[in-house]
Amino acid sequence: MTTVPAPTIRMYGGVHDDPGSRQRFLEELAKQETPPHFVAVEWEQSVFERLAAWRSAVAQELGKCWSFLTPKERQELSCALVWEGDAYAVHFPGTEVLWLENGFQERTLKQQEGANFSMYPEWYAHGVLQRLCCRIIPSITPPELRSKQELIDHVSKSMWREAALSQAPSPVERDARWASAIYKRSAGLRDGWIAVVVGWQHSDPANGNQRLRGLLASRGFGVDSVCLGP
Repeated sequence: MTTVPAPTIRMYGGVHDDPGSRQRFLEELAKQETPPHFVAVEWEQSVFERLAAWRSAVAQELGKCWSFLTPKERQELSCALVWEGDAYAVHFPGTEVLWLENGFQERTLKQQEGANFSMYPEWYAHGVLQRLCCRIIPSITPPELRSKQELIDHVSKSMWREAALSQAPSPVERDARWASAIYKRSAGLRDGWIAVVVGWQHSDPANGNQRLRGLLASRGFGVDSVCLGP
């Protein structure tokens, strides 16, 4: 009797709110001829929805930063905000999403922000806008850029460089929780593939067996890691 293999997992590792990660994710998805069984993303649905609601405000403000951007380009760039939660829909609309942080992220944010929790989405969106306007450090004059692609390349290189220099890796406890959620959701699935969209540190093969990639591989999945860096 022929055994039908378990789905392959393709892990797309990017940086949060990076327009370059989103752009490269879409390029990679375009290479796939069939939709994934589901897409697992590093957000809680309620948090994603509150943050994504600020995209239109980000798009509007981007026009004040960069005169060369068309309305369509401003809208596209604004989708860098929490891009992991819905970028897949450009190529595979209707695909089911597994929200890896459901039941955890909002609770954690409420504990961290306290009475200021209601203002968190606005603050977060403002930070992304400052990044896209190259004004993250007020004392540094924004570079002279001439196109949407030059802007994406500049911002993305900066964000990946900062991520590489970060001295605060996220706790591995989340990786274990995510691996269990993906394993449970995958029960009974055969052949095909699953998309997992998380930060690169969780999908980098060099980061050991306690990160999500290693944990999924230890459960018998074939795992391909795709770095969305510049």
